[in-house]
Amino acid sequence: MKKLILSSFIATAAALLPAMVFAADGKPLAQEVWRASGGENWGNVQTIDFTFAVVKNGKTVASATHHWNVPAQTDEVKWKGKDVTVNLADPGTGDDAKAAYARWVNDSYWLLAPLKLKDKGVTVEADGTKEINGAKREVLKLSFAQVGLTPNDQYRLYIDPESKLVTYWDYIPKGDKGMSGTWEDYRKTGGLTLSTNHKMHNGVQIRFENLKVTDK
Repeated sequence: MKKLILSSFIATAAALLPAMVFAADGKPLAQEVWRASGGENWGNVQTIDFTFAVVKNGKTVASATHHWNVPAQTDEVKWKGKDVTVNLADPGTGDDAKAAYARWVNDSYWLLAPLKLKDKGVTVEADGTKEINGAKREVLKLSFAQVGLTPNDQYRLYIDPESKLVTYWDYIPKGDKGMSGTWEDYRKTGGLTLSTNHKMHNGVQIRFENLKVTDK
C-alpha cells in the first residue's frame, strides 16, 4: 500500500513539474525585453531629463520635471512649486526630500520599468500569451521581494513577440483596484528605447515630455 501511494505521489509530481518550471522561468523573456529597451547601454547613461505629465481630457492636471544625474545618484525634481535635489542613495528624513524621492521612484518606474526587470528582488514569471487589442502578446508577471516603496504591487507586462517591447501592462496594487494602460510612442535617445505615452483604461494619459537621455 505504501509503495502504491508513493508511486502515485511521484507520478502526480512529475505531471505537475513542467507547468511549475514554465511558470517560474521568465528570465529569458525578461532578458530580451531588457535588451530591446537598451539595457546593454544603461552603463553609459549620464543624465535623464523628462517631465512626467498626467493628462485628462486634453489638459495637464499634474506634472513633475526631473533632471536625474545617474552616476551622481541625484535627481532635481520640480513639482507643485517645489525645487528639490534629492540624494537617491540616502534621501534623508526631511519632508521635501522624502516627497522628491517618492516622485523619482514613481515617475522613473513608469519610464524605465522594462529596464528594471533584472534588478535585485524582482521576480519574473512567464505567464503564457494573451491577445491584447487584437494582437498576440507574450506575458511577464512581476512581483517584488521588499523592493521599492510599495513591494506588494504586482504587474503584468504584455510584450510584442517580434520587437520584444512592452505594448501594454496591468498594474495591480495590493488592496486597491488595478489599472491597465498602453505603452506606445517609443523614442530612441541616448542608447535607450523608451515609451513616452501611456493611455490608461480610465481615459487618463501619462506622458513623458521633453525626454532626453545623454550618454558617454
